Amino acid sequence: MLEELILHPKIQSLQEELERLRQESSRLYLKAEYMQFEERPVLLSLYEKHIGVHLLEEFQLKVRIRLAILETHLIQAYINRGESPDEAQIASRIKLEQEKFKIEIEQREADIKAANDYLNAPSYSKEETEELRGLYRLIAKALHPDLHPEHGSRERDLFLKAVSAYRIGDIHALRQIALALTDQSIEDLPEADLPSLIEKAKESVQSFKNRIEQMDSQFPFTYRTQLQDENWIKEQQVEIKERIAEAKKELEQRTNYLTMLKLWKQDSLN
Repeated sequence: MLEELILHPKIQSLQEELERLRQESSRLYLKAEYMQFEERPVLLSLYEKHIGVHLLEEFQLKVRIRLAILETHLIQAYINRGESPDEAQIASRIKLEQEKFKIEIEQREADIKAANDYLNAPSYSKEETEELRGLYRLIAKALHPDLHPEHGSRERDLFLKAVSAYRIGDIHALRQIALALTDQSIEDLPEADLPSLIEKAKESVQSFKNRIEQMDSQFPFTYRTQLQDENWIKEQQVEIKERIAEAKKELEQRTNYLTMLKLWKQDSLN
């Protein structure tokens, strides 16, 4: 009897430590999930809408300038050799260079379209959004493998289904999963398992902290504050538009020179 009284505070302390770590791990996991699947799409979409669309215009102009420079160099090379430019060969070389940028331009255009679609898509009401997040918090706390390494395959399968449902906003699926929950109480865990579960919970906490820290240091989270600042957005747009204006001037100059070069070569051949 005396041994039980001595051991009880230790067991209680272990149980409290495990519960604290589970709570912290659950909070960090949900924060990481929110950043990845809710905040990140919003930040990306805002960036593409306010900044990306102008950067694409600038990039397209730079590609056209590069192609004009390349064509000029190719024609000039023929002239320097005293040869008539091979128009077919030059066109083929220009097309090959265009292909290098085609995929990137198409991807940027797709990103901008996706951003507009995301921002204009119908959204859940405030109540539905709160229910969606509340259900997911409940399920994650009860089923996340890092919080419950003692769980079997059934609980892990339910959790994976919940993750998929949350990411696509399927409230109905989350409701059904929530009804199927079986959360084992810490008091029911064998005493011998507590130290091991505590160590795993500590690893889980650190893992989620690392994940959050890594995301915070990367795009688009590094623009989190700026994308809420209208003055910063306007300043960036003005700066990019100034570069676009300069690029248009350069493109016009190079295009005019290229035209004169072609005319001069034709006249010299006649």
